[in-house]
Amino acid sequence: MSSVRNALVTGTSGELGAAIATRLANDGYRVVGLDLRAPTVAGPWQHYSSDLSSIATLSATLDQIHREVGPLRLLVNNAAYYNPVSLWDLTPEQIQRTMAVNVTAVMYLCQQVAKQMKDTGGGNIVNIASIAGRGGSSQIDYGASKAAVINMTATFGRLLAEHNIRINAIAPALIDAGMGKVLPPAVKEKYLQTTPLKRAAHPREIANVVAFLASDEASYITGSTVDVNGGL
Repeated sequence: MSSVRNALVTGTSGELGAAIATRLANDGYRVVGLDLRAPTVAGPWQHYSSDLSSIATLSATLDQIHREVGPLRLLVNNAAYYNPVSLWDLTPEQIQRTMAVNVTAVMYLCQQVAKQMKDTGGGNIVNIASIAGRGGSSQIDYGASKAAVINMTATFGRLLAEHNIRINAIAPALIDAGMGKVLPPAVKEKYLQTTPLKRAAHPREIANVVAFLASDEASYITGSTVDVNGGL
């Protein structure tokens, strides 16, 4: 494999994606960030804009990254779409967008980046799932999409192992960033009271697990989903 370690992290305009990208850059990766929006703060990564709900757009951007940056050694599928509405207000359009960003784009990126990794000796993929994918969620489209991420991670793990490609997922509970900051205060407080550690995760705590799974310290872990949920 090339001595240059290129990493692609999706969703770097958010706090979690920025924390992951920063941690990987500190670990020596050349990091590429991919998001529909530009980052709100400058970070140690190269930004590319793309709409993950459009495979045509995503494919073109991935080709551009390959030309300009080179093959990838690490992919972190962090970007996700979450729009809290009641069951009765959930529209087909929202369901389609949730699945496009959270499932189709993730599966497509895993497949396409794995092709690069297969041709260059191997690599690592880390998918950000959710506790919502384990036991359901009041936001049914989001929970279903994250269950799909957990399932595809297990399947990809079996399919890619022979090519020296490891793939794992992380299932966080509430994170003090992004989606975790848009919950109504009463809902958030009730959730935290049921969490044994009585707090939300800091983005860097999830980034630390990403870094571990991408490292040689996790060399015998693939197809797995690691729960990072404060004891839930």
